[in-house]
Amino acid sequence: MANNYNFSQDYEIIPPQKQRSYPISTTEWVLIKGKISGIQDNANLWHTIGSILIGTAVPALITALIGEFKTEKASWICWGAFFITAICGAFAFFFGREQRKIQNKSKEDVIDFMTTIEERYQDLNKTIAQDIIIKSALYGAKGQFIDVTEKISEMIKQNIFVIKSGNELVDGKDPMNNVRKRLTIEYTNNGVAKTLSIPEKESRSIE
Repeated sequence: MANNYNFSQDYEIIPPQKQRSYPISTTEWVLIKGKISGIQDNANLWHTIGSILIGTAVPALITALIGEFKTEKASWICWGAFFITAICGAFAFFFGREQRKIQNKSKEDVIDFMTTIEERYQDLNKTIAQDIIIKSALYGAKGQFIDVTEKISEMIKQNIFVIKSGNELVDGKDPMNNVRKRLTIEYTNNGVAKTLSIPEKESRSIE
């Protein structure tokens, strides 16, 4: 007689732990992303050292080529100084370039991660864009305005909700020179009428 064996095992599903989160507006998010994108390596130590060494190598080479030396030893010392400083300078530039690559890669990794987070909310952004209707958008000051309604509407369709006020909205044209201008947007969000006023060179989020 065959024996039947039944095995059973219970699995306990571990619930996710609660975590704290910081709510952040799209304006602040875009600002942070822009700051990260704009990070530049303006004080690379290796490039500075390389410049000094190459700067020392050039006059050493000129002296070795056209200088009049009393002894052959002095000539060899001059050539030696040139080769040492030139080689060390080249290595310094190489290390500086590699360091910059690492820094740029780290910056790009952060931007990619932020973009991944943004993609989670693409569907939500599309819904928001459908709810926002731009009624009018005027850029200028003291009665001199340029209509940018169509341009702002197109930005909303592209899920761009952080708007920067500036001459870029009017292809570099300045409605009034030497006067700080303002972008005034009248729109509805889910049927609610709203007005947003943005001073020149500042950014605001349409919500």
